[in-house]
Amino acid sequence: MKLLELTPEDALTFGGLKNFTAGESHYQQTTFPPPIMRFFSLGKEQGLKPLKIAGVFIKHQEKLFLPLPADCLKKRKEKGEKIYVPRWDEELKRPFIEPFEREKDKVELLNLEQAEGFCSFSDFREHYAKGENFEVKYNEIFREEERVGVKLNYDKRVAEDRHLYSRIYLRFKNSHIVLLVEDNVNEAFLSTVGGERKYAKVKPAEDEFINFLKESVDIKRDKLYKFYSTTHLYADLKSEIKLNGNIKFKVEWVSSLPPEWVSGYKKPFLYMLRPGTVLWLRALEDGMCERLCQVSSGSEVIKYNGGTKDLLKRGWNSGILLEVEP
Repeated sequence: MKLLELTPEDALTFGGLKNFTAGESHYQQTTFPPPIMRFFSLGKEQGLKPLKIAGVFIKHQEKLFLPLPADCLKKRKEKGEKIYVPRWDEELKRPFIEPFEREKDKVELLNLEQAEGFCSFSDFREHYAKGENFEVKYNEIFREEERVGVKLNYDKRVAEDRHLYSRIYLRFKNSHIVLLVEDNVNEAFLSTVGGERKYAKVKPAEDEFINFLKESVDIKRDKLYKFYSTTHLYADLKSEIKLNGNIKFKVEWVSSLPPEWVSGYKKPFLYMLRPGTVLWLRALEDGMCERLCQVSSGSEVIKYNGGTKDLLKRGWNSGILLEVEP
């Protein structure tokens, strides 16, 4: 298991997950973190075997940041720094946050909404994993740049009339894209990334995050756990699921951002839950599992183009298993 740091030499665009044709569409957003398939060709020029990627993160000023878990909430219509983390209510059979907040002599009725963005790994481990509220600082991790383009007629070598469009690029200032891979990559190399295949320096990196992911979780029957998805997730969550193919769980609750259609060249079109999705799981049997694991339900092996594809082999459905504090 390794972390790979990517330092782009220019601003990147990963595109949205909708088809974009210049002239037919006039604005293209970008998405981050992008689906892991955007990096499947990484190192191909150097003869590396296809990577199994278990997550896309970002390192800013030497701190690792993860997508904010989807069950995190903030005060509505406020860019406040306080993040509220729900706890499980056994009577309600769902995550719950006390609706009244008491501070000194004041009592406030909370009006909350889903929070989006990133949280540092230290906050994730020290606070979120323990069910504690925490604060985030909204630093500029990357900067969005809007660029204007025009569709070209390559036969006539002229620009098409009224075919202007704008596209969002991401510039990583004092930041690196970080990939979690399950392959042993030891040498730095140069590779192309992003929708326009721009060059980025790629090098292996060390971080305490790896030690955290290698920790073993002692799973006890009927106990509650959280699965935080580090990649897009495709599974039948209405049935029993398994972690790493052998330990059975029942899905009690799902916290997620809106699902996305994910596809690529010679790849099926799948409706997937986004990174940061949180599954509340109840163990149906005892077992041991590393924190970094994969969800399977049978639907991850799909028929496509006359054959089958196992999504788990390239890293889809990966995530972090957390104990739920009573």
